[in-house]
Amino acid sequence: MWFPYLLLTIAYFLGSFPTGYLVGRMAGIDIRQLGSGSTGATNIWRNVGRFAGIAVFTIDFAKGAIAIYLMQQANWLITSLGLTPNIAIANLSIFVIGAGMLALIGHSRPVWLGFKGGKCVATGVGILFVLNWLVAIAALSVWLATMAIWRTVSISSIAAAAIAPFLMWTLQGNVIYSSFVTVGCIFIIWLHRSNIRRILNGTEFSFKSNSQT
Repeated sequence: MWFPYLLLTIAYFLGSFPTGYLVGRMAGIDIRQLGSGSTGATNIWRNVGRFAGIAVFTIDFAKGAIAIYLMQQANWLITSLGLTPNIAIANLSIFVIGAGMLALIGHSRPVWLGFKGGKCVATGVGILFVLNWLVAIAALSVWLATMAIWRTVSISSIAAAAIAPFLMWTLQGNVIYSSFVTVGCIFIIWLHRSNIRRILNGTEFSFKSNSQT
């Protein structure tokens, strides 16, 4: 059955949609040349503005959520489109996590931008929300609490990515989904390795320090 592989391809291209880059271009800048060089919502917020950052976060969230949701509904789509009636995709959960991983890879390694994109936080939250909305809300609560204390987006993102696998294993019965969230969060933390170096050096951007200058 070719249809799930089509959805996997769509997942990558959804993830690779260069939201931040396009918003930056609309503002007359190349966001890759400013701040951290990331095309994610935080760098857009810093260099374009709050509402632009929120817009980028929302669209990047939707990219991950749609990629997962489409694959979860693959059997229904097959029946509705009359592609192969009465034949269900075996091991659908494997295809679901494949779509999630490809959406993350697409966001961080978009083909349109020389395979250099964002750090997958918003896209990861979108994926997590569809897999288990309770885990997503809990991880976002950790993000908000950490942000209120340190006022540093990267610290909050790393903290949320670190706690999400534990929440998933505790609250989600699907071992395949929980394993994927663990791998995905490790990937997101790895994408923040330059932020971790700046945190350790005391040079990471903080809204607290920025407000004092």
